[in-house]
Amino acid sequence: MLAFNSIDLPTLAAICLCISAFLLYVAYPDRLVATNPREDLPGPKGVPLFGNLFQALAWRGRMLQWLKHLQDRYGPLCTFTFPPWGRGILINRPEWLLHVKQGDNQIYSRGLVAIEIFTEFPGGRTTVATEGAEWCLARKAIFPLFTSKSFTIHVSLAMNEIIPVARSLLLSASKKGVPVDWNELTGRIATAIFMRSSLDICITVLDGDVSCLENPDALSDALKILNETSSRRLFNPFWRITELFTGENVRFRQSRSYVRTLVETIVHSRRADLTCGKTDVVHTDFLSGLLENPAYDDPIVIRDTLVAMLFGGRENTQNALSWALHALMGAPEWMRRLREEAASMRQRSTEMQYNDLATYHVHLAVFYETVRLWPGLPKNARLALCDDVLPAVPERNLPAVKVEKGDYVFWSDYHMMRSEDIWGPTAGDFDPGRHLNEEGHFVKPTLPDFVGFGAGPRLWQVKHPAAPLVTYEFVACLAGILPYFDFAPSMRTTADGKEYQKPKLAEAYTAPLEGPLVVDVHVLEGVDLPVAGCEGRPSTAMFCTADGMFHA
Repeated sequence: MLAFNSIDLPTLAAICLCISAFLLYVAYPDRLVATNPREDLPGPKGVPLFGNLFQALAWRGRMLQWLKHLQDRYGPLCTFTFPPWGRGILINRPEWLLHVKQGDNQIYSRGLVAIEIFTEFPGGRTTVATEGAEWCLARKAIFPLFTSKSFTIHVSLAMNEIIPVARSLLLSASKKGVPVDWNELTGRIATAIFMRSSLDICITVLDGDVSCLENPDALSDALKILNETSSRRLFNPFWRITELFTGENVRFRQSRSYVRTLVETIVHSRRADLTCGKTDVVHTDFLSGLLENPAYDDPIVIRDTLVAMLFGGRENTQNALSWALHALMGAPEWMRRLREEAASMRQRSTEMQYNDLATYHVHLAVFYETVRLWPGLPKNARLALCDDVLPAVPERNLPAVKVEKGDYVFWSDYHMMRSEDIWGPTAGDFDPGRHLNEEGHFVKPTLPDFVGFGAGPRLWQVKHPAAPLVTYEFVACLAGILPYFDFAPSMRTTADGKEYQKPKLAEAYTAPLEGPLVVDVHVLEGVDLPVAGCEGRPSTAMFCTADGMFHA
């Protein structure tokens, strides 16, 4: 018999490695190493040691579609395993999501995987990348923006300046007979609203002539790269390696640097004014309050807070406006009702004010129906900090579900709010009427079925702060534009070569359109069109030009 002491060390190591691999193969025949078996749950069969990694990688750029594929095949409850998440459990039922959200920060957490990626963008001191006391500080930092006073003063002021410019641009497009990329236009409008109301900055990527859309919008391009790259990272455990070969890492870092530098430039200029006691320009925006609060003296907190607000606020407003027009062009009756309501409420001296929001019933119904079909965050996940049990749903013959410590639960707001089991046979239809009562008054959809703002932590314990802001910006924009213009999908190309494409949902953090939404614009007959030139700029210390540079 061959004695072990006659075997050289490399050979012995190889033998031990083979034995270990064989034992792991036996112990984990269809799932990821270190995960427990779950024979009680349906799901795709994995391969030894790696689980469903190779299936997930095949869908890497289409994770939302993969979740839909799993739901169609296995139902709203199924399981899978792959790194770095470990065991994942799909829980596409609103009752289960409500249970998970009620346990946020106690039973469930974002988990290290998501926090690591969110720390890269939008930043490590934001609400999406923090837990516990740090999360409370991050949330407290943004809360002053999301108040009725802020909406009434800062945001309403921005709307009064920006919407007339948008009308002038659309009038220019109509007169010149050129199509417009509505998706790009709404992105510029959303950026302008944020920069004006939060930072007292006027950006010239938007003015009263349609030709401005031919100029580059470096900020939008950077945010798009950050959005889509971050989303792909969530389901690619090897992103730090693969991005070295694809070049994504370089593009990501360049884009992040651009956005951070832009914000830091504004903050530095404002701090310099405060230090020097400069009083010739009075700022009443959100940034002023933030800088004057000694609790937020940390420049990283301020930078990350502003970057997150810029990204989240811009994305939510742009996406809602873009998807809404896409839906409304196929729903002329709702377009007519919006115009009638806006015309009946119109005040010649100002745009729609925040205090009047509750009276725009049809607009609110259209907004909530848009968010139902295209929610802010289409997919999300949480890590179980301890063992838990999701409640049974007897009316759907769904049993209670055990969730073990270390499991991740996944869900898709996008698919849940399009599910016929939850929203009935017309779940996939654009029907704002489902949010109006017999008197035609808006009725806010209720939890747990409606999860359009379900991505924020502690949603059911604390009112989601961004919801009223996005709602107001959406309603004010539609009320200020639709009564004066007609839109139709264009078969022509824009001046910079964009063609109409049937909108698809892009794979990203949020719910953006993939590609442009090119439309023809026509002024409605018989309307008195109030417009504004771009010369009436707000008083500010600096201007941001199309290339993203700032000038005094």
